[in-house]
Amino acid sequence: MRPFIATALVLLLPTSLALTTGCGGKTVNRTDENAVIDLSGNWNATDSRMVADALIADCLEFPWADQFKVKNNRIPVVKTGRIKVVTNGDVVNTEIFTNDLQRALLRSGKAQPVASNSETDQAREERKDQDVNASETTRKESFQETGSDFLIIGTINVQDDQEGGTKQKFYSVDLKMTDVKTQQQVWIGNKKISKLIKR
Repeated sequence: MRPFIATALVLLLPTSLALTTGCGGKTVNRTDENAVIDLSGNWNATDSRMVADALIADCLEFPWADQFKVKNNRIPVVKTGRIKVVTNGDVVNTEIFTNDLQRALLRSGKAQPVASNSETDQAREERKDQDVNASETTRKESFQETGSDFLIIGTINVQDDQEGGTKQKFYSVDLKMTDVKTQQQVWIGNKKISKLIKR
């Protein structure tokens, strides 16, 4: 091999190596927030939104909201309580699901959601701070909260079944709405999701 050719090959080698290693990089594409996307088969944002919308639609088909409005001349106030996850390792973000439930209720115009217990704790701390630091005209008084008429609680049960390279992810979401004053259950709802994953 001629000396100048060997030198040219040596100079080109690092550049070709850099181009080769650069080909294995990460690609990120933005998607529509309403697009149905399943990567692992685990509970995801699509599941949370679809289940919340379906359950609230079912909830509002029951007569409790209309009956309450006729009796009290206002729409009912609803608080979302604890959503318990029963799983063998799956991670389900219940805060996202709770927000989806509240959004669906608010959008319906048939019920008024109020802050959860964790959120009211922060508001109460804010009022305490205002008692000391805010002007009299802007200070928010205590004992002015809107009490809830109904409470939603529930569970998300997760069950897996696997044989060889095929796996089923099964989610069963059960919610109940209770009259806070009488403890009567005015609605019980269920939504199931089943996903088949093949490797």
